[in-house]
Amino acid sequence: MKDIKEFQISLFDVKLLPYELYSIDYIWEELKKHEELFGPLEKMEHATKTSIKEYYRDQGNLNNNHSRHFAYIKFCYDFEDKKCYGLVGGKTNYTYPDLSFDELNNQFKIDNRYARNFLNQKGIKWAETIIIVNHKPSISEEADKQEALFLECYLQRRFNLFDS
Repeated sequence: MKDIKEFQISLFDVKLLPYELYSIDYIWEELKKHEELFGPLEKMEHATKTSIKEYYRDQGNLNNNHSRHFAYIKFCYDFEDKKCYGLVGGKTNYTYPDLSFDELNNQFKIDNRYARNFLNQKGIKWAETIIIVNHKPSISEEADKQEALFLECYLQRRFNLFDS
């Protein structure tokens, strides 16, 4: 059974659109079913730029030119039902990960980072947990980037995630 929660989302004059978010447990189980299609999956709690780099180094990839890019899912924590839900699908690299758990500085500010607008509207916070979706080694740097981008698009569509 899918573990889904529906939220109402508004922005400017678009009011109360229903938006379904999937739980971290559901997303993890679905990805694990098809892990052979990807590279290794990793669920990382309290993700930081440093912990992402350390994970990559610990996998023996410090000087590896392949698979430096990866796709990821960021989660939000709903205090009401005490669950994490997938919110953002993105891609970055292990060398200089641009993963951020920042929030809108001004509650009245609206920008194109829709996930942050959603968090602000609902009073929900980032979970600081990510799922890393690696891909198999690529033949070139450009192929590596493109494969991570393809996985980012897949994750966004498959699990109803916002852009990063």
